[in-house]
Amino acid sequence: MTWTPADEQRHPAAPVEAWWFWGWDTSGSCGFYVGLEITGRRFDYWAGLVRAGEPYLHIVELDGTGLRAGLEIKPAQMWAGHECDEPFRQWSLGNEAHGVLLDDPAEALGRAYGDLVPVTFDVEWYGSGDPSPVSGGYAQSGEVDVDIELLEGHVRVVGVGHRVHVWGQPWLPTAPTTPTGWGLRAPYRRRDGTGVEQVLTADGWHAWVRQAA
Repeated sequence: MTWTPADEQRHPAAPVEAWWFWGWDTSGSCGFYVGLEITGRRFDYWAGLVRAGEPYLHIVELDGTGLRAGLEIKPAQMWAGHECDEPFRQWSLGNEAHGVLLDDPAEALGRAYGDLVPVTFDVEWYGSGDPSPVSGGYAQSGEVDVDIELLEGHVRVVGVGHRVHVWGQPWLPTAPTTPTGWGLRAPYRRRDGTGVEQVLTADGWHAWVRQAA
């Protein structure tokens, strides 16, 4: 299947469109993710950072307003941008927001009560291969160079990357994947209440939709 550079941008006729980016170091001890889903003039946004021995840093804005040109969002008290520098080769992502530090990652599946902290993401995502088809769009492997600024200093993530872009449907993991061994949890909740589990291990991110209780 062939995609054009225009496919990297928004598809205005699509009722929903989603961009997701993940990255991690090769040890599986540190990783991040960023997700943006647009429905008309509203959006959902998620971002997170996991580190061995540290709380899960979780950023979420559900059913948000403040969608600007392109893939820039500016709801109250935060900003995030997503820029395609070179189609299928390089993306630049950033945010300035407040996140919560969660000692129990499962809190992200509910109201996500935790210690509120300012945070800034600066992400460079580089494609390392051609995109491959997934339902509703494509996925691509890559590399990442990330700087995340927290109150206590900077966190650098240099390593492996993965991304997904779909339109006409939201992105959800299509089948359970089983992580091997120890992992870092980074779940999140969707606008409709659906919970998605994410676990980072040394072989990368694993994700699945949680079954309703």
